[in-house]
Amino acid sequence: MSGSNKEDWNTAIKKELMNMELLNVWTLRKATTKDHPITSTWVFKEKQDNTVSTVEYKSRLCAHGFHQILGPDYQSTFAPTGRLSSLCALISFSTIHKYEFHQMNVRSAFLNAPLQ
Repeated sequence: MSGSNKEDWNTAIKKELMNMELLNVWTLRKATTKDHPITSTWVFKEKQDNTVSTVEYKSRLCAHGFHQILGPDYQSTFAPTGRLSSLCALISFSTIHKYEFHQMNVRSAFLNAPLQ
C-alpha cells in the first residue's frame, strides 16, 4: 500500500483483523482437496464529519462470495433486512404517539452476526 495516508489505512486494517480475532470470526485449519477456498478483498472508507474533514479511516475485509458454488460451499442464503413498509409503519406509529427517535452505531455489527 502506498500514498500519504498509508499508516492510517494500515492501522484500520489491523483494527479490523483484531476485531475478527476477538470475535472468533474464523478457525484456521488445513485445507483438504475437497475445499474450495474463496478469495477476499479490502474495502476502504474515510468517515468524515460535517466539515468534510476525515475523522476515521475504516476498512472491511470482504469475501468474494460470488465465487462460491451451490452445493459444496453453501446450501441456502438469507439476508435479514427490514421492509420499507415496516419502517414507515414504525415511524407513523411513533409520530402518532409522540415517541422520540434515536440513532445508534453498532461497532463491528457484521462481525457480531452469528454464522450458521
